[in-house]
Amino acid sequence: MKVKNLKLLIVSLFCLNVNSLSASSMQNYDYVDVIKSKPIYKTINVRVPYEEVVSKPYTVKVPCGDRYIEKDNNLIGLDTIIGAGLGIAVGNQIGDGNGRDVAKIVSGLLGANIANNRREGSYQTNYCSETRYRDVVVTKYDYRTEKKIQGYKNIFIYNGQRYTKRSNYPLQTIKITKSISY
Repeated sequence: MKVKNLKLLIVSLFCLNVNSLSASSMQNYDYVDVIKSKPIYKTINVRVPYEEVVSKPYTVKVPCGDRYIEKDNNLIGLDTIIGAGLGIAVGNQIGDGNGRDVAKIVSGLLGANIANNRREGSYQTNYCSETRYRDVVVTKYDYRTEKKIQGYKNIFIYNGQRYTKRSNYPLQTIKITKSISY
């Protein structure tokens, strides 16, 4: 029974196929002149770059005066020790016995005092923060609207009726396909 149903199905499909072959259609073409082509615009925003000079602040350290710093003469430093040593060496050249010892002590103290008093103060430069400005070129953007053509609306008349067809460029003629099925 299944084989009989399958055969019936195949015969039915074959008949449908033959029937569709017997139906025919006919196509015919006409060409119609375009009366007018109108551009179709779209408004878009366009970004336009421009350059602008901007003053930007920055901070620098600049000398803003000197300050005198006195040395402390009450401290024993290397210079005092060297002065005392030189004074003892000079005192060693003077006299004999106890006189030489006294000369060493006196000239050592005198050399240390001279060396200690020769210390000088110094100047120290003070620095202050100062704000300066540097010109920098910065790119900025302006926006403007612009009309851009998106295509063309081609207007034509066929069989007394007005039609339009959109295209990417203006057309001179339009191909019309007429088909008849029976």
